Amino acid sequence: MLLNAFLTEYDESLGNELNIDPLGLQVIWSGFGQQIFQNRISSISNDIRNFTLNLFNHFLIKSLVEDDSIALGSGLKRVYDGKHDLRFKHACLVYLENLYVYSVIAHENTAGLESTGVLGISKARRGWFDSTGNPSLTFSHVPEAQVLARQTLLGVSGRYKTPLVEMGFFDRHYRYNLPTATVLWKDADALIRITPTLSRLYNLLRPHLQDLLANSRSQPKINFQDIPATLPEALVEAFPSSAAVGARTCGFWLSTTDLDRGAPGALYNVLSSPKHGDGAVANVFEEAMKQPLPKDAQRKLVHVRLLEPLLSELDLLFHLMLAEKSQPVKTVWQRWKALGRNASTLAACAAAIKADSSMTTVLSTTGQARLQGLLNVAGQGDADAQMDALLSYHAFIMENRGQSPWVTRADSKQLKIHVRPRSEPTLAERPLGGWVHQYYIPQFRHFLAGLHGVAA
Repeated sequence: MLLNAFLTEYDESLGNELNIDPLGLQVIWSGFGQQIFQNRISSISNDIRNFTLNLFNHFLIKSLVEDDSIALGSGLKRVYDGKHDLRFKHACLVYLENLYVYSVIAHENTAGLESTGVLGISKARRGWFDSTGNPSLTFSHVPEAQVLARQTLLGVSGRYKTPLVEMGFFDRHYRYNLPTATVLWKDADALIRITPTLSRLYNLLRPHLQDLLANSRSQPKINFQDIPATLPEALVEAFPSSAAVGARTCGFWLSTTDLDRGAPGALYNVLSSPKHGDGAVANVFEEAMKQPLPKDAQRKLVHVRLLEPLLSELDLLFHLMLAEKSQPVKTVWQRWKALGRNASTLAACAAAIKADSSMTTVLSTTGQARLQGLLNVAGQGDADAQMDALLSYHAFIMENRGQSPWVTRADSKQLKIHVRPRSEPTLAERPLGGWVHQYYIPQFRHFLAGLHGVAA
Protein backbone atom coordinates (compact mmCIF):
# COMPACT_ATOMS: atom_id res chain seq x y z
CA MET A 1 0.00 0.00 0.00
CA LEU A 2 1.45 3.36 -0.99
CA LEU A 3 2.15 5.85 1.80
CA ASN A 4 1.19 8.69 -0.55
CA ALA A 5 -2.40 7.57 -0.33
CA PHE A 6 -2.46 8.80 3.25
CA LEU A 7 -0.52 12.03 2.79
CA THR A 8 -2.04 15.43 2.11
CA GLU A 9 -0.83 18.93 1.43
CA TYR A 10 -0.17 21.17 4.44
CA ASP A 11 -3.42 22.62 5.80
CA GLU A 12 -2.91 25.87 7.69
CA SER A 13 -6.31 25.45 9.33
CA LEU A 14 -4.73 22.57 11.26
CA GLY A 15 -1.06 23.48 11.55
CA ASN A 16 0.72 22.80 14.86
CA GLU A 17 -2.20 23.87 17.01
CA LEU A 18 -4.22 20.69 17.55
CA ASN A 19 -3.92 20.39 21.33
CA ILE A 20 -2.77 23.83 22.42
CA ASP A 21 -4.83 26.35 20.48
CA PRO A 22 -8.54 25.74 21.09
CA LEU A 23 -9.56 29.05 19.50
CA GLY A 24 -7.33 28.72 16.45
CA LEU A 25 -5.54 31.98 17.22
CA GLN A 26 -2.09 30.96 15.99
CA VAL A 27 -2.87 31.46 12.32
CA ILE A 28 -4.06 34.99 13.18
CA TRP A 29 -1.28 36.30 15.41
CA SER A 30 1.45 34.55 13.42
CA GLY A 31 0.12 36.12 10.22
CA PHE A 32 0.50 39.60 11.66
CA GLY A 33 3.86 38.68 13.19
CA GLN A 34 5.20 37.47 9.85
CA GLN A 35 3.93 40.64 8.19
CA ILE A 36 6.76 42.20 10.21
CA PHE A 37 9.45 39.53 9.99
CA GLN A 38 8.73 38.25 6.45
CA ASN A 39 9.50 34.66 7.56
CA ARG A 40 13.11 35.53 8.40
CA ILE A 41 12.42 34.69 12.05
CA SER A 42 10.06 31.99 13.29
CA SER A 43 9.59 29.55 16.13
CA ILE A 44 11.87 27.03 14.36
CA SER A 45 14.37 29.33 12.62
CA ASN A 46 16.01 31.81 14.95
CA ASP A 47 19.58 30.66 15.59
CA ILE A 48 22.42 32.44 13.79
CA ARG A 49 24.71 29.39 13.84
CA ASN A 50 22.11 27.26 12.06
CA PHE A 51 21.32 30.07 9.63
CA THR A 52 24.98 30.27 8.67
CA LEU A 53 25.53 26.50 8.59
CA ASN A 54 22.60 26.08 6.22
CA LEU A 55 23.80 28.89 3.95
CA PHE A 56 27.34 27.47 3.91
CA ASN A 57 26.08 23.98 3.03
CA HIS A 58 24.01 25.34 0.17
CA PHE A 59 26.92 27.48 -1.06
CA LEU A 60 29.07 24.36 -1.18
CA ILE A 61 26.39 22.32 -2.96
CA LYS A 62 25.82 25.13 -5.45
CA SER A 63 29.53 25.17 -6.29
CA LEU A 64 29.48 21.41 -6.94
CA VAL A 65 26.30 21.54 -9.01
CA GLU A 66 27.57 24.36 -11.21
CA ASP A 67 31.05 22.88 -11.76
CA ASP A 68 30.86 20.82 -14.96
CA SER A 69 34.22 19.22 -14.19
CA ILE A 70 32.66 17.38 -11.25
CA ALA A 71 30.74 14.32 -12.39
CA LEU A 72 28.76 11.77 -10.41
CA GLY A 73 30.21 8.29 -10.06
CA SER A 74 28.58 5.37 -11.85
CA GLY A 75 26.58 4.33 -8.78
CA LEU A 76 25.14 7.78 -8.12
CA LYS A 77 24.29 8.19 -11.81
CA ARG A 78 21.97 5.20 -11.47
CA VAL A 79 20.17 6.86 -8.55
CA TYR A 80 20.07 10.53 -9.47
CA ASP A 81 19.08 12.36 -12.62
CA GLY A 82 22.19 14.52 -12.50
CA LYS A 83 23.39 17.05 -9.94
CA HIS A 84 20.28 19.23 -10.31
CA ASP A 85 18.09 16.40 -9.01
CA LEU A 86 16.41 17.55 -5.78
CA ARG A 87 17.08 14.15 -4.21
CA PHE A 88 20.79 14.62 -4.87
CA LYS A 89 20.75 17.98 -3.10
CA HIS A 90 18.91 16.37 -0.18
CA ALA A 91 21.62 13.71 -0.01
CA CYS A 92 24.29 16.42 0.11
CA LEU A 93 22.47 18.31 2.87
CA VAL A 94 21.91 15.19 4.98
CA TYR A 95 25.54 14.13 4.65
CA LEU A 96 26.86 17.58 5.56
CA GLU A 97 24.54 17.89 8.56
CA ASN A 98 25.49 14.41 9.79
CA LEU A 99 29.18 15.16 9.41
CA TYR A 100 28.77 18.35 11.43
CA VAL A 101 26.82 16.79 14.29
CA TYR A 102 29.31 13.92 14.64
CA SER A 103 32.18 16.43 14.53
CA VAL A 104 30.60 18.31 17.44
CA ILE A 105 30.32 15.09 19.46
CA ALA A 106 33.92 14.16 18.66
CA HIS A 107 35.17 17.55 19.92
CA GLU A 108 32.65 18.11 22.69
CA ASN A 109 35.34 18.98 25.23
CA THR A 110 36.77 21.75 23.05
CA ALA A 111 36.73 25.13 24.78
CA GLY A 112 34.07 27.44 23.34
CA LEU A 113 32.13 24.68 21.60
CA GLU A 114 28.43 24.57 22.50
CA SER A 115 26.50 21.43 21.64
CA THR A 116 23.21 22.93 22.84
CA GLY A 117 21.17 23.95 19.84
CA VAL A 118 22.83 21.49 17.44
CA LEU A 119 19.89 19.81 15.72
CA GLY A 120 19.86 16.02 15.94
CA ILE A 121 22.64 15.75 18.50
CA SER A 122 20.72 13.54 20.94
CA LYS A 123 19.99 10.96 18.26
CA ALA A 124 23.52 11.27 16.88
CA ARG A 125 25.01 10.72 20.32
CA ARG A 126 23.27 7.35 20.58
CA GLY A 127 24.67 6.36 17.19
CA TRP A 128 28.10 7.57 18.27
CA PHE A 129 28.18 5.40 21.37
CA ASP A 130 26.60 2.40 19.65
CA SER A 131 29.43 2.50 17.12
CA THR A 132 32.09 3.17 19.81
CA GLY A 133 32.89 6.54 18.31
CA ASN A 134 33.09 5.47 14.69
CA PRO A 135 29.68 5.88 13.05
CA SER A 136 29.22 5.25 9.36
CA LEU A 137 28.07 8.15 7.19
CA THR A 138 26.07 7.32 4.07
CA PHE A 139 25.67 9.65 1.13
CA SER A 140 22.01 9.20 0.24
CA HIS A 141 18.62 10.87 0.45
CA VAL A 142 16.91 7.78 1.91
CA PRO A 143 15.67 7.76 5.53
CA GLU A 144 18.26 5.17 6.57
CA ALA A 145 21.02 7.70 5.87
CA GLN A 146 19.48 10.32 8.15
CA VAL A 147 20.57 10.81 11.75
CA LEU A 148 17.38 12.71 12.53
CA ALA A 149 13.97 11.33 11.57
CA ARG A 150 12.51 13.30 8.65
CA GLN A 151 15.79 15.19 8.55
CA THR A 152 15.09 17.11 5.36
CA LEU A 153 12.11 18.66 7.17
CA LEU A 154 13.26 18.79 10.79
CA GLY A 155 17.01 19.19 10.37
CA VAL A 156 18.94 22.38 9.68
CA SER A 157 18.07 22.46 5.99
CA GLY A 158 14.36 21.91 6.64
CA ARG A 159 13.91 24.35 9.50
CA TYR A 160 15.99 27.07 7.86
CA LYS A 161 14.74 26.58 4.32
CA THR A 162 11.92 29.12 4.36
CA PRO A 163 14.05 32.10 5.48
CA LEU A 164 16.55 31.54 2.65
CA VAL A 165 13.71 31.06 0.16
CA GLU A 166 12.11 34.30 1.32
CA MET A 167 15.42 36.14 0.99
CA GLY A 168 15.75 34.83 -2.56
CA PHE A 169 18.75 32.46 -2.38
CA PHE A 170 16.78 29.63 -3.99
CA ASP A 171 13.24 28.39 -4.50
CA ARG A 172 11.42 25.49 -2.85
CA HIS A 173 13.16 23.05 -5.20
CA TYR A 174 16.63 24.40 -4.33
CA ARG A 175 17.15 26.00 -7.71
CA TYR A 176 20.07 28.36 -7.15
CA ASN A 177 19.99 30.30 -10.42
CA LEU A 178 17.07 32.63 -9.66
CA PRO A 179 17.35 36.24 -10.88
CA THR A 180 17.12 37.40 -7.27
CA ALA A 181 19.95 35.12 -6.21
CA THR A 182 22.92 36.45 -8.18
CA VAL A 183 23.83 39.29 -5.83
CA LEU A 184 23.00 37.22 -2.75
CA TRP A 185 25.36 34.40 -3.74
CA LYS A 186 28.02 36.95 -4.62
CA ASP A 187 27.74 38.38 -1.09
CA ALA A 188 27.81 34.88 0.40
CA ASP A 189 30.95 34.13 -1.60
CA ALA A 190 32.57 37.29 -0.22
CA LEU A 191 31.59 36.33 3.34
CA ILE A 192 33.14 32.88 3.03
CA ARG A 193 36.32 34.20 1.39
CA ILE A 194 36.97 36.88 4.05
CA THR A 195 36.06 34.70 7.05
CA PRO A 196 39.13 32.51 7.74
CA THR A 197 37.24 29.70 9.48
CA LEU A 198 34.71 29.43 6.65
CA SER A 199 37.24 29.66 3.81
CA ARG A 200 39.43 26.98 5.44
CA LEU A 201 36.43 24.71 5.89
CA TYR A 202 35.32 25.24 2.30
CA ASN A 203 38.77 24.35 0.98
CA LEU A 204 38.77 21.11 3.00
CA LEU A 205 35.17 20.07 2.54
CA ARG A 206 34.80 20.61 -1.20
CA PRO A 207 37.49 18.08 -2.27
CA HIS A 208 36.17 15.64 0.35
CA LEU A 209 32.70 15.77 -1.21
CA GLN A 210 34.17 15.65 -4.70
CA ASP A 211 35.91 12.36 -3.88
CA LEU A 212 32.74 10.99 -2.32
CA LEU A 213 30.69 11.81 -5.42
CA ALA A 214 33.17 10.00 -7.67
CA ASN A 215 32.60 6.75 -5.74
CA SER A 216 31.23 3.90 -7.83
CA ARG A 217 28.65 2.86 -5.22
CA SER A 218 25.03 3.99 -5.35
CA GLN A 219 25.20 4.89 -1.64
CA PRO A 220 28.81 5.82 -0.85
CA LYS A 221 29.74 5.19 2.79
CA ILE A 222 32.61 6.32 4.97
CA ASN A 223 33.41 5.71 8.62
CA PHE A 224 33.91 8.83 10.68
CA GLN A 225 37.40 7.79 11.78
CA ASP A 226 38.43 7.46 8.11
CA ILE A 227 37.72 11.14 7.50
CA PRO A 228 40.87 13.31 7.81
CA ALA A 229 40.96 14.78 11.32
CA THR A 230 41.43 18.29 9.93
CA LEU A 231 37.90 18.27 8.50
CA PRO A 232 35.90 17.74 11.74
CA GLU A 233 38.26 20.18 13.44
CA ALA A 234 37.54 22.79 10.78
CA LEU A 235 33.79 22.22 11.13
CA VAL A 236 33.73 22.93 14.85
CA GLU A 237 36.09 25.87 14.41
CA ALA A 238 33.73 27.37 11.83
CA PHE A 239 30.52 26.72 13.81
CA PRO A 240 31.42 26.46 17.52
CA SER A 241 28.54 28.51 18.94
CA SER A 242 25.91 31.05 17.99
CA ALA A 243 27.90 33.81 19.66
CA ALA A 244 31.10 33.00 17.77
CA VAL A 245 29.32 32.68 14.43
CA GLY A 246 27.31 35.84 15.04
CA ALA A 247 30.43 37.85 15.82
CA ARG A 248 31.87 36.84 12.43
CA THR A 249 28.75 37.23 10.30
CA CYS A 250 26.71 40.04 11.88
CA GLY A 251 27.13 42.56 9.07
CA PHE A 252 26.31 40.02 6.38
CA TRP A 253 23.09 38.84 7.99
CA LEU A 254 21.81 42.30 8.81
CA SER A 255 22.29 43.47 5.24
CA THR A 256 20.82 40.25 3.82
CA THR A 257 17.77 39.90 6.05
CA ASP A 258 16.87 43.62 6.33
CA LEU A 259 15.99 42.92 9.97
CA ASP A 260 17.61 46.19 11.01
CA ARG A 261 15.31 48.23 8.76
CA GLY A 262 11.62 49.08 8.65
CA ALA A 263 9.25 47.50 11.17
CA PRO A 264 11.66 44.74 12.30
CA GLY A 265 14.38 47.39 12.46
CA ALA A 266 12.36 49.39 14.98
CA LEU A 267 12.01 46.26 17.12
CA TYR A 268 15.71 45.54 16.55
CA ASN A 269 16.64 48.95 17.95
CA VAL A 270 14.49 48.46 21.03
CA LEU A 271 15.75 44.94 21.70
CA SER A 272 19.35 46.09 21.24
CA SER A 273 18.85 48.84 23.82
CA PRO A 274 20.04 48.14 27.38
CA LYS A 275 17.11 50.20 28.66
CA HIS A 276 14.26 48.39 26.90
CA GLY A 277 15.72 45.16 25.53
CA ASP A 278 14.38 42.93 28.31
CA GLY A 279 10.92 44.51 28.45
CA ALA A 280 7.58 42.80 27.98
CA VAL A 281 6.45 42.30 24.40
CA ALA A 282 3.76 45.00 24.65
CA ASN A 283 6.37 47.47 25.90
CA VAL A 284 8.77 46.53 23.10
CA PHE A 285 6.12 47.36 20.52
CA GLU A 286 5.23 50.57 22.35
CA GLU A 287 8.84 51.74 22.30
CA ALA A 288 9.24 50.71 18.66
CA MET A 289 6.31 52.94 17.72
CA LYS A 290 8.19 55.98 19.05
CA GLN A 291 10.81 55.70 16.32
CA PRO A 292 10.51 57.53 12.99
CA LEU A 293 9.23 55.01 10.46
CA PRO A 294 7.70 54.99 6.99
CA LYS A 295 3.91 54.67 7.11
CA ASP A 296 3.92 51.10 5.81
CA ALA A 297 6.38 49.95 8.48
CA GLN A 298 4.52 51.80 11.21
CA ARG A 299 1.24 50.24 10.11
CA LYS A 300 2.65 46.73 10.65
CA LEU A 301 3.42 47.57 14.28
CA VAL A 302 0.05 49.28 14.73
CA HIS A 303 -1.75 46.17 13.48
CA VAL A 304 -0.25 44.04 16.23
CA ARG A 305 -1.06 46.61 18.90
CA LEU A 306 -4.67 46.73 17.73
CA LEU A 307 -5.03 42.97 17.35
CA GLU A 308 -3.53 41.57 20.53
CA PRO A 309 -5.92 43.12 23.11
CA LEU A 310 -8.85 41.33 21.44
CA LEU A 311 -7.03 38.01 21.16
CA SER A 312 -5.85 38.23 24.78
CA GLU A 313 -9.31 39.02 26.15
CA LEU A 314 -10.95 36.23 24.17
CA ASP A 315 -8.24 33.85 25.39
CA LEU A 316 -9.00 34.93 28.96
CA LEU A 317 -12.75 34.48 28.60
CA PHE A 318 -12.29 30.99 27.20
CA HIS A 319 -9.80 30.23 30.00
CA LEU A 320 -12.42 31.21 32.59
CA MET A 321 -14.90 28.83 30.96
CA LEU A 322 -12.42 26.04 31.75
CA ALA A 323 -12.02 26.91 35.45
CA GLU A 324 -14.25 24.07 36.74
CA LYS A 325 -15.47 20.73 35.46
CA SER A 326 -18.97 22.14 35.66
CA GLN A 327 -20.02 25.70 36.44
CA PRO A 328 -22.98 28.00 35.89
CA VAL A 329 -22.66 30.44 33.02
CA LYS A 330 -23.26 33.26 35.49
CA THR A 331 -20.15 32.17 37.44
CA VAL A 332 -18.00 32.74 34.37
CA TRP A 333 -19.53 36.20 34.07
CA GLN A 334 -18.72 36.87 37.77
CA ARG A 335 -15.12 35.75 37.27
CA TRP A 336 -14.92 38.01 34.20
CA LYS A 337 -16.19 41.00 36.21
CA ALA A 338 -13.82 40.23 39.10
CA LEU A 339 -10.93 40.66 36.67
CA GLY A 340 -12.12 44.15 35.74
CA ARG A 341 -13.93 43.18 32.55
CA ASN A 342 -17.52 43.81 31.48
CA ALA A 343 -19.89 43.32 28.55
CA SER A 344 -18.18 46.15 26.65
CA THR A 345 -14.61 44.88 26.96
CA LEU A 346 -14.57 42.71 23.85
CA ALA A 347 -16.55 45.21 21.79
CA ALA A 348 -14.09 47.99 22.62
CA CYS A 349 -11.15 45.83 21.52
CA ALA A 350 -12.93 44.83 18.33
CA ALA A 351 -13.90 48.39 17.41
CA ALA A 352 -10.28 49.43 16.90
CA ILE A 353 -9.71 46.52 14.51
CA LYS A 354 -12.90 47.17 12.55
CA ALA A 355 -11.89 50.81 12.14
CA ASP A 356 -8.63 49.88 10.37
CA SER A 357 -9.54 48.49 6.96
CA SER A 358 -5.89 47.71 6.15
CA MET A 359 -5.99 44.80 8.61
CA THR A 360 -8.33 42.82 6.36
CA THR A 361 -5.65 42.27 3.69
CA VAL A 362 -2.93 40.79 5.90
CA LEU A 363 -4.17 37.28 6.62
CA SER A 364 -4.72 34.17 4.56
CA THR A 365 -8.27 33.05 3.85
CA THR A 366 -8.28 30.84 6.94
CA GLY A 367 -6.83 33.54 9.18
CA GLN A 368 -9.22 36.21 7.95
CA ALA A 369 -12.23 33.94 8.41
CA ARG A 370 -11.19 33.22 11.98
CA LEU A 371 -10.58 36.87 12.78
CA GLN A 372 -13.99 37.76 11.39
CA GLY A 373 -15.51 35.03 13.53
CA LEU A 374 -13.90 36.50 16.63
CA LEU A 375 -15.07 40.00 15.72
CA ASN A 376 -18.57 38.57 15.48
CA VAL A 377 -18.19 37.10 18.97
CA ALA A 378 -17.12 40.48 20.33
CA GLY A 379 -20.05 42.18 18.61
CA GLN A 380 -22.72 40.26 20.54
CA GLY A 381 -24.88 42.48 22.72
CA ASP A 382 -24.29 41.00 26.18
CA ALA A 383 -21.92 38.72 28.05
CA ASP A 384 -24.15 35.65 27.80
CA ALA A 385 -24.47 36.07 24.03
CA GLN A 386 -20.71 36.58 23.75
CA MET A 387 -20.07 33.33 25.62
CA ASP A 388 -22.58 31.50 23.44
CA ALA A 389 -20.93 32.83 20.30
CA LEU A 390 -17.47 31.92 21.58
CA LEU A 391 -18.63 28.38 22.36
CA SER A 392 -20.02 28.04 18.83
CA TYR A 393 -16.83 29.44 17.33
CA HIS A 394 -14.70 27.01 19.40
CA ALA A 395 -16.91 24.06 18.42
CA PHE A 396 -16.51 25.00 14.75
CA ILE A 397 -12.70 25.16 15.07
CA MET A 398 -12.56 21.77 16.78
CA GLU A 399 -14.98 20.18 14.32
CA ASN A 400 -12.73 21.23 11.43
CA ARG A 401 -9.89 19.36 13.15
CA GLY A 402 -12.00 16.27 13.68
CA GLN A 403 -11.89 16.79 17.45
CA SER A 404 -14.44 17.27 20.21
CA PRO A 405 -14.89 20.69 21.84
CA TRP A 406 -13.22 21.31 25.17
CA VAL A 407 -16.30 22.93 26.70
CA THR A 408 -20.02 22.76 25.92
CA ARG A 409 -23.29 23.83 27.48
CA ALA A 410 -24.74 21.06 29.63
CA ASP A 411 -28.00 23.03 29.53
CA SER A 412 -29.04 26.65 29.13
CA LYS A 413 -27.43 27.67 32.41
CA GLN A 414 -24.52 25.28 32.94
CA LEU A 415 -21.12 24.72 31.27
CA LYS A 416 -19.38 21.35 31.21
CA ILE A 417 -15.72 20.91 30.26
CA HIS A 418 -14.16 17.81 28.76
CA VAL A 419 -10.51 18.56 29.53
CA ARG A 420 -8.49 19.20 32.67
CA PRO A 421 -9.72 22.35 34.49
CA ARG A 422 -7.50 25.43 34.24
CA SER A 423 -6.49 27.47 37.27
CA GLU A 424 -8.26 30.81 37.56
CA PRO A 425 -5.81 33.67 36.92
CA THR A 426 -5.52 36.73 39.13
CA LEU A 427 -5.83 40.32 37.96
CA ALA A 428 -2.07 40.69 38.42
CA GLU A 429 -1.53 37.73 36.09
CA ARG A 430 -4.02 38.95 33.49
CA PRO A 431 -4.24 42.75 33.72
CA LEU A 432 -6.62 44.57 31.42
CA GLY A 433 -4.74 45.27 28.21
CA GLY A 434 -2.14 42.57 28.89
CA TRP A 435 -0.72 40.49 26.05
CA VAL A 436 -0.70 36.70 25.72
CA HIS A 437 0.99 36.19 22.35
CA GLN A 438 4.63 36.98 21.71
CA TYR A 439 4.77 37.77 17.96
CA TYR A 440 8.21 36.15 17.61
CA ILE A 441 9.90 38.63 19.95
CA PRO A 442 11.56 35.88 22.10
CA GLN A 443 12.85 34.25 18.92
CA PHE A 444 14.10 37.59 17.61
CA ARG A 445 15.86 38.15 20.94
CA HIS A 446 17.60 34.79 20.58
CA PHE A 447 18.63 35.58 17.02
CA LEU A 448 20.02 38.97 18.03
CA ALA A 449 21.90 37.54 21.02
CA GLY A 450 23.84 35.29 18.68
CA LEU A 451 24.16 38.01 16.06
CA HIS A 452 25.74 40.33 18.60
CA GLY A 453 28.10 37.66 19.86
CA VAL A 454 26.39 37.18 23.22
CA ALA A 455 26.96 33.74 24.75
CA ALA A 456 23.84 31.78 25.64
